[in-house]
Amino acid sequence: MAANTPSTIRFAPKGRIFVAPVGSKAPEDVATPLDAAWKELGYISPDGAELTPSVDSQPVEVWQSATPVKYVVNSAACQLKFTLLQFDADATALYFGTTWVKAKKEDGTEVPNVFTLDLASTPELAEKALVVEWGDANSVSRLVIERGMVSEREGLKLTRTSAQSLGVTFDALDSDGRLGYILTNASGISAAA
Repeated sequence: MAANTPSTIRFAPKGRIFVAPVGSKAPEDVATPLDAAWKELGYISPDGAELTPSVDSQPVEVWQSATPVKYVVNSAACQLKFTLLQFDADATALYFGTTWVKAKKEDGTEVPNVFTLDLASTPELAEKALVVEWGDANSVSRLVIERGMVSEREGLKLTRTSAQSLGVTFDALDSDGRLGYILTNASGISAAA
């Protein structure tokens, strides 16, 4: 039975989200700064990020028992939802699934200080690596998804009085048999014997 240990109750007042091309050097600890390939996505809404791991299983029933004797895994997922508040190159590229390019006139010359984000009628699905870093005064943790993609986007509201927000759902994809991993230096965590 677990002891009542208040020091193992966690909060996440500090957090950051980073993206990088798939195959970028992934973190191995919680202290080493991320490789230069990782781009921070800036301000996130006060709701933070919501991580939802899930396993869909199916019971194996037998004639000899009214209770299943085993379960088989149909699917597994690791999903992250968050809302980006900065309308910059990295955040919008993740939200729209494409990249900004310099705008060009019909004759091919560049339009100074104007950029284009093409929204394709048949978009390519952009895979990314993602790291969520969070912590409090006593610990730091990192969720690492080595391969994933944006699977859902919330509507982008353009209003006079509200900041533009880019709500996304990011789904982990299989990467050599795993969806991702969490690194932490939090007290109360120890390896299984």
